[in-house]
Amino acid sequence: MLNIAKYPDQILRQTAKKVVDFDADLKKLTEEMAQSMYEDDGVGLAAPQVSVSKRVIVIGQPDKKSFLTYINPEISFFSKDQAIGEEGCLSLPKIFGLVKRAKKIHIKYQDLSGQIQKEKIKGFLAVVLQHEIDHLNGILFIDRAEKITEGQEILDQLKQKLEKK
Repeated sequence: MLNIAKYPDQILRQTAKKVVDFDADLKKLTEEMAQSMYEDDGVGLAAPQVSVSKRVIVIGQPDKKSFLTYINPEISFFSKDQAIGEEGCLSLPKIFGLVKRAKKIHIKYQDLSGQIQKEKIKGFLAVVLQHEIDHLNGILFIDRAEKITEGQEILDQLKQKLEKK
C-alpha cells in the first residue's frame, strides 16, 4: 500500500509531470493507488497524493473493486452552470469545505495504453475529476473553498507549521 502525502507536504504544491511511458510500472502504480484510495475510503486519488509526480488519477467505482484511470487529463470545457458542494481530501484529513465547481466538463486524457480518449462528464464524477486535476497542478480544495465547514482549527495549525518553516 502507498502512503498518502498529507498537507503541508511540498509535493502537494508541485505541478505533476506528464506521463510518457505507458508500461507495466504505470499499470502497477494505478492499481496500488486504487488500493490505497479504497483503504482510506476515498473516491479519487491523484499520483502526487502518494508522493509520485505524475499526471495520473484514479477514481473509485461503487463496487469498490474496479476504478477509472485518467492519464495526462486536461479539461477543455467547464459549464457556466456551477454547484457548491462539500469536499474533503485524503491529504487533508478531518478538513471539509464548500467548493464551487462546474456541473459539466469535457475532458481529454490517455488510457493505460496511451490512447487518447475524450468524454463529456457531469455530476459527481465531474466534481471529483476537477478536484483531482487540481492536485496535478498543485492546487488543493482549501485554495478554492468558499468556507471551511469542518476542521478549521486543524487547518490553522497546519498553516502555522508551514509559516514556521
